Amino acid sequence: MDLDGRLCQQDFYDLMLELNLALPYPDYQRFVDASFAYADADREGRLSIEDFIPLYKSIAAVRRAFRRQDHHLNGQVDRYDFYQVLRELELDDAEQGLQALAEAAFSEADAQGRGIVNFGQVLVWHSVYMLGSSRQRQCAQQQQQQQQQQQ
Repeated sequence: MDLDGRLCQQDFYDLMLELNLALPYPDYQRFVDASFAYADADREGRLSIEDFIPLYKSIAAVRRAFRRQDHHLNGQVDRYDFYQVLRELELDDAEQGLQALAEAAFSEADAQGRGIVNFGQVLVWHSVYMLGSSRQRQCAQQQQQQQQQQQ
């Protein structure tokens, strides 16, 4: 942490190691990169507490949803339970849209084809695809607002 109380990406990386996600390095790096990019809205390369809190809440929501669906308490969920995690996170209003999202997301998260995913794999998927697309939508909205103001 810098003397001004902000986290640089390496500090954030070190902090996220404390989650013990049991991920291969490339997946862990994808998680950190996507999460940091989401939280660093002003693109300063450092996170203030105001930047970090929404990210923390998002990670906590994923963890709570995952734990509720981890019925065997083994740190893993199958395809159906993964769907329930996404449903609990309210990622899509339409049931058919959520089912399609869950199928694609599970296949992405379960790259090894084992039929189960752990919390780390779910968190990587969520940070890359859900937080990343959320940030892209926010940036697009900001650009539209700026263009409207200029007109």
